[in-house]
Amino acid sequence: MNKLRALILLCFIAQAAIAQHKEVAITIDDIPNVYVYKQHGFSSPLLNQINELKLPVAIFINESNVHLNEFEKENRQGLVRWLTNKNITPGNHSYSHMNYSDTSLAAFKEDVLKGSIITRETIKKNPLYFRFPYNSMGKDSVAHYQIKSFLKEIGYINTPFTIESEDWAFNSSYEVALRNNDIEKAKQIGESYLTFTLQLFAYFEKLCKEMYGRNIKHIYLCHDNPLNADYLGELIKRLKHDGYAFITLDEALKDKVYQSKDHYTGRFGFSWVYRWQADEMKRKSLMKQEPVNKNLR
Repeated sequence: MNKLRALILLCFIAQAAIAQHKEVAITIDDIPNVYVYKQHGFSSPLLNQINELKLPVAIFINESNVHLNEFEKENRQGLVRWLTNKNITPGNHSYSHMNYSDTSLAAFKEDVLKGSIITRETIKKNPLYFRFPYNSMGKDSVAHYQIKSFLKEIGYINTPFTIESEDWAFNSSYEVALRNNDIEKAKQIGESYLTFTLQLFAYFEKLCKEMYGRNIKHIYLCHDNPLNADYLGELIKRLKHDGYAFITLDEALKDKVYQSKDHYTGRFGFSWVYRWQADEMKRKSLMKQEPVNKNLR
């Protein structure tokens, strides 16, 4: 009997350990940031950091960025370094980062097709993943259906996210502080970004446990910018301290939660955790409970 009790106890402990296991895939939009690249002698500090961390990352590319300044050759070489890195899973973010909700279906289709030319030439195949600029899949249910059908026809997986922390907004203030040589202010902004991001991770952990009874495999969305070039490493360190393991996007999407129905058919690009909520009033209630960084308001 004692052996049976011990076995049962071990089973409960094992189940609890599995339930508490936390995993996240890191995804980075708007690759390549050619302005940061130029500032660092045509080297990407963010990619260098990813290499040091041996961090699996999925990137979403706007190939028009290669042509943003006079250093097209160097910019292209920089993108190729991203694409050929063993830690990187490449994805299409459209050519010019246009908002599908503000343009025609035909124009957006063209931008999608144009968005992977360099990528295909480099990796010798079409990238598997696509992410909408602004995470906007159209202004209504018809627009959503049309573009999802098109992406499926050409072999793309529409890439969701569960957590994002407005790093682009923090970065705007961060770059101003750096331009003003206000190093102390820049550090404060960087620390605020880290704190807020961890608050959001904690919120979505709690929410998903309430909704699904377990931790899900999260997908974090951030951007190629000076803030992450300087602070992504510290964010990864703190997430590890909180018990997170870092997985590929492929692995994250194996979680059955990503097979949930997307009930939202509007133009805004919020977390899929909310989109999976069928009740609109419940969805709005949950969104209102999300942590807010007052420094960005």
